[in-house]
Amino acid sequence: MKLIAINASPSDTSKTHAVAAAAVELAADAEASVLDIGSLDADALLLRGSHPSVAEAIHAIDQADVLVLVTPIYRATYSGLLKVLLDQLPTAALAGKACVLAATAGGPLHYLSLDTSMRALVASLDGWSVATVVYATGADFDESNRPGPGVLEPLSRALDEARRIVGSST
Repeated sequence: MKLIAINASPSDTSKTHAVAAAAVELAADAEASVLDIGSLDADALLLRGSHPSVAEAIHAIDQADVLVLVTPIYRATYSGLLKVLLDQLPTAALAGKACVLAATAGGPLHYLSLDTSMRALVASLDGWSVATVVYATGADFDESNRPGPGVLEPLSRALDEARRIVGSST
């Protein structure tokens, strides 16, 4: 199984990145890596040119069986970085892929944004969203920004669901 955990935060030291990294650690049985959208060429992300970093990211998404989409919640929805990356995918690009939805936020108020916006985003590309979502606030991390059990337990469940989806489609 190939898994890409997409960090949709502009930072590779954020809590959002920590959740993506935790997904890779929990998927020890998979060929897994973190894709930091913030490290990709900005002009290519905005379609003002091309760059190998964006082409490689799109290829990695195409080759993955499982995507873990981890976004900070801004204005009650996923980040613009996630939007500009996924906008570059062709129609039906996520067909046959299992998608784990995860978010970090300043508080609990936007928990449903995973269901109201991210499930629709994945469905628009013909992907499968697993039932279990991961929503984390600052209280779910230790002083070193490592996710605690409130993140790791649902993340592990969601990854198990993704494995079952991928296994049933082969």
